[in-house]
This record gives sequence, structure tokens and C-alpha cells, in this order.
Amino acid sequence: MKSNLRNLLFLLVFVSFGCAVVLMAEPGKRIDDYLMEHRVEKALQDYADKTVIATLERLVADVEALEAAVRRLRAEPTDANVEAAASAWRTARATGQLTNAFGFGPSAHYNYDKQLATWPLDRPLVEHTLGEMQAGRLKLDARHLRERMYSTRRGLLAAEYLLFRDGRPRPAADLRAAELDYLVVTTEVLRLEAMDFLAAWAGTDKLPAAWAEALAAAGVEPRTAYADEFTQPGHYTSRYVSAAVALQEIMGDAVTVAEELCPAVQEVLASADPRAGETWDSHNAFADLLATLQGLENAYLGGLEGDRGHSMSDLLAMIDEVLDRRIRIALADTAYRINAAGDPFADESVGDREMAVRVAVSACEKLFTRIDIAVPLITMHPVTLPWAPYGVFEVPGTM
Repeated sequence: MKSNLRNLLFLLVFVSFGCAVVLMAEPGKRIDDYLMEHRVEKALQDYADKTVIATLERLVADVEALEAAVRRLRAEPTDANVEAAASAWRTARATGQLTNAFGFGPSAHYNYDKQLATWPLDRPLVEHTLGEMQAGRLKLDARHLRERMYSTRRGLLAAEYLLFRDGRPRPAADLRAAELDYLVVTTEVLRLEAMDFLAAWAGTDKLPAAWAEALAAAGVEPRTAYADEFTQPGHYTSRYVSAAVALQEIMGDAVTVAEELCPAVQEVLASADPRAGETWDSHNAFADLLATLQGLENAYLGGLEGDRGHSMSDLLAMIDEVLDRRIRIALADTAYRINAAGDPFADESVGDREMAVRVAVSACEKLFTRIDIAVPLITMHPVTLPWAPYGVFEVPGTM
């Protein structure tokens, strides 16, 4: 009898202890969900502000510097001024490559990626336009180039074609008057496109007054802030029904950039053929690889180097700290391996280039695989429901 009573007491204590553990665990789960929800909000806000808008502000500034250098070149066509314009072009090109990581939203809606750098450049039509200018049959201005000519005749790649040959800045003596005029107009249009891209994310009313006035003078319609929609998913004014859909935009583009980067690493590093990349005349393909990778890193780590914010890395670390660490390692390792393989156009030689290229490609493929694995972990956390604009609104197993 005493033994049965003792067993019953043990059972009651065990059940009570179990109930206490459950009661203590549930608040913990709610706290974790609250923390995740808060981090998602901060990550989306910082992605818009510190990654996208900060990059586009830098792009506008870099393109303004390029335009100023080009105008100096037209006023005084010297080899030194060609060198300065070419250097400014490389800087603007590197910043432009950072925008590959956010090809959704305004970039997709308004084709800003194509306005900035449509590839391949239509060289025959550029030369035809130059001939018409030279003959006095066409006076090219920014409105004509922007509104009446396809993007294949302008942007960063048109400026590259006019500034470079065989990987080097052209001799100033080789530049025709029509080419200098075309160069000034295409960089002016490039500045307007970069400003418009920024306005589409930040809102025209948030731009510096001089930039907003330049867009208005060019006949560009004011833009509302896409960032407001992106950072307030679920709000009736946002096209994003949930945080999951916004996160899918970020991570989907990250996967796309990584997937396209790996074959580009192979193609560019394994060959000294300038046609292995987009920048045929400047031989800038090696720098393009590193800038594209940097854009991917900015998207994942949140913000530009030196000014990081809340990020996709933070969200993944709450779910799978090991995978997050492996992605960060893979980002650094891929950059290291690309640099170790070296620029195929540089004079310096790499001992075993074939092996160095294979290792760089392998590092990139590891990066792609790890980011791909992270996508559902980041985008399908229960606090981000619904997971799709149409479809899953409940966590499986809870119905």
C-alpha cells in the first residue's frame, strides 16, 4: 500500500514537473518568435536604407564624378584627362555592379539595370550615330538619347567603348569631336538614370533638391518610395502581403547572383579573351567579378562595407548559426580564391592558373549551395507568414 502511494506521489511530481517545463517553454518560444519578428523588421529596413539606397546614392555620386571628368576631357582633350575619365569610369562601373544584387522591384519594373549597362553594346549603331553627328545631320542631346534611342546605345558600356581600346584609355589625339560630344551626353543620361533609380526606392521628395530639380527638368515623373512598401509588408499600401515575400526577393536575387557568378568566374579567369566578360574594351572583367561578389556580400551582411546593419546573416544565425558562419566564410574564401587566380590581363603570372581557377570556381559553387540551402530557412520562418502571395497561410500541421 505504501509502495503504491509512493509511486503515485512520484507520478504526480513527474507530471507536475513536466507541466512546469511546458509552461516555461511556451513563453520562451513566444519570446524567440518576437525576437525573430523584430529582427525581420530591422533587416528589411536596413536592407532598404543601408544596402539599396546607400548603394544608389554612391552610384549617383560616382556617375556625377564621371560626367565631370568627361566634360573636362571635352574642354581639354589631353591624355591626362582621358586617364582621369577612364579611372572615374572604373569606379562607377564597380558601384553599378553592386546593384546586381537587387534586380527586383524598381530595377525590374523600370529596367534600370538595362538603362545603366545594356549588354552587348550595339557598336554598329553607335558608330552610325557618330557618323550622323560628324556629318552635321544629328545634334545629340540627353532627351534625344534617352527617349528616342535604345539602351543598347548608351550607359556605362557606351562610355567604355568611347574611352577605351584594348584594355587601355585611348590616346586623346584619337578622340573625334563627335565622340567627345557623345561621351558627354551618354554620361549625362547615365546620371539621370541613376538619380531616377534612387528616386524609385527613396522617393523623389527625399532626394537632394538639386537632384530632384535635374529630374524634373529632364521630364522625369516624380517617384513614390518603393522602400516604404518593401519595409511594411502586410500594410494595405504595400504590394507585399508578408515579410516572407519581401525576404524571398532578397534571397532569390542572392541565389541568382551566386548562380550566375560561378560560370563567369570560370569563363573570365580561365581566358585572356576580352569577350569572356561584358567589358570588352576596358578588359574590366576581373574587377566586375569582384564587384558583383561584393554586391552579394552587401546583400547578405547588410549594408556597405564600413556601415553594416541588421541583415540576412542575423536572421539565419538565429535559426542555424553554423550555416550562417559557413556562408560568411564562403564569401571571404571566394573573394580570396578569385584574387589568388589573378587577373588574366595583368602582367603578373600565376604558377598553376588552371588549378587556381578550379579552386576559385569550387569556392563559388560552395557559396551558391550554402545560400541556396539558407533560402527556405530565412523566408519560411512561421513569423513571416504567409509564405506566398497566394497559398500557404497556416503552418503545416496546425490546421
